[in-house]
Amino acid sequence: MINDVRETLLQLPPIEKKERRRALKDYIFYKGKCINKKLAKADKVFLGQSWENNDNVDYEPTEDIRNKVKPLLKKQARFMFGVQPIITIKPDNTKDTDSCEELRKFIDDILEDNKFWKNTRKAFLMSTIKKRVLLRLEINPGTPISIKYENIEDFSYKEKNGDLLQVSFFQEDDDNVFQQDDTKKIYYIHTYYYDRENENSPVQAYYKKQTYSGNDLSSPTEEITQNTGFDTIPCWLIKNGGELNDDFGESDLEDLKGPQTLYNKKNSDYADALRFQMFGAEAVIDGNEDDVNKLTIAPNALHAIKTENTANENGKQAIIQRLEYNMGNAEAANNYLDRIDKDMRDILDMPNIKDLSNIPSAKAMKYMYNDLIARCEEKWSDWEPVFKNLISFIIKSAKYSYNAAFKDEWLSISYTILFKHNYPIPDDIDDKKKTAIEEVQANVRSHKDYIKTYGDVEDVEGEYTQIIQEISDITAAENDQMQSIQDGNLNE
Repeated sequence: MINDVRETLLQLPPIEKKERRRALKDYIFYKGKCINKKLAKADKVFLGQSWENNDNVDYEPTEDIRNKVKPLLKKQARFMFGVQPIITIKPDNTKDTDSCEELRKFIDDILEDNKFWKNTRKAFLMSTIKKRVLLRLEINPGTPISIKYENIEDFSYKEKNGDLLQVSFFQEDDDNVFQQDDTKKIYYIHTYYYDRENENSPVQAYYKKQTYSGNDLSSPTEEITQNTGFDTIPCWLIKNGGELNDDFGESDLEDLKGPQTLYNKKNSDYADALRFQMFGAEAVIDGNEDDVNKLTIAPNALHAIKTENTANENGKQAIIQRLEYNMGNAEAANNYLDRIDKDMRDILDMPNIKDLSNIPSAKAMKYMYNDLIARCEEKWSDWEPVFKNLISFIIKSAKYSYNAAFKDEWLSISYTILFKHNYPIPDDIDDKKKTAIEEVQANVRSHKDYIKTYGDVEDVEGEYTQIIQEISDITAAENDQMQSIQDGNLNE
């Protein structure tokens, strides 16, 4: 019901509805085996990694689901955003260095208050499954800035040449959970779009809020429109890869579904083979049919079989034999499953933990992760420009939300925003520190840069000042000691 309301209010075209149905199917496949067979019987989208069994057999075939795609995609998300990147705001003029550092701390505090990098990791995971997510800001005077991600089911958009022209997102009233009557439920559609007051006015970003009642989804009961005061809408669409001019992006799950299905079915066939071949079978020759049908299949069961009449007349005797099986193809089956598992890792450029057991150094281990790093760097090309636009927008709008903490001088600074991508792989940190110290001693690297990179301190300037003071005190003490020795020598 809620999906129908959402699609109606977002006014989705048919192609979008089909695309979102595919996204739903991919997400349920990612979750694993079917958890509601009744629902899946009505709609096969909800089968997930399970499958319908149409074989006419006398037993219930095994359905052994080993979900490989879920941990693989989660590992990719952890590798991408498990360690948050380092943000640097580099001034174009060196006299603004201290101001840029204060601005960076201000931005970091806002991101931390919104648990931004934790939510980004989750949003990235969803984008690799459902192809795209929406990042948006909520800015209200006197209240902290809110940074949110929207799932593909909850928003619609219009774009041209990669630029967002309009974004609408769906919201259900909180009190709807207590409302049993669907006709009395309340829904909201929030829309950001571009418009101008008149022909000579510049284009501005506008915000519109529409309120709908469950008994009439065709027209809003209330509508509020206002100029945001900004020249860009505070929303950014992030697509997961895709080809040139791709409208929807691509799902990392797409190439994994085939191997995952093969893995589940072959593993289930292997389980059935084991089930049948681990236990022997009773074979009866020339036995009475009624006695054979009444055989007890149980350990140490006693079988009394009368010889069939025709066989008895011909001088034959009923014989009971036990047929034992051996699993001669077990190694081939295991090799095939291992091959499928390896293929799935190769699709995501994910190294196997077995390949990392004998790596002699962190540098060699980094080489093992080289393809995965390159894959993540490719994805950063989609995400990093959005993060830079987000930070720039926060700086432009923060004075309305953080009047006391925000400094107007930050708006006049010319700067460049840089990101250092961090990946959770071992690093030769001691060697890097040693090299960095040698660079400081050779005066080709600043003390502040070393403290910022390798020092576990927040106040780089304060730490640098403290070091200068300690060096000054030590130098003064050494000079006093030398002066005392010289004075003593002169007196002698």
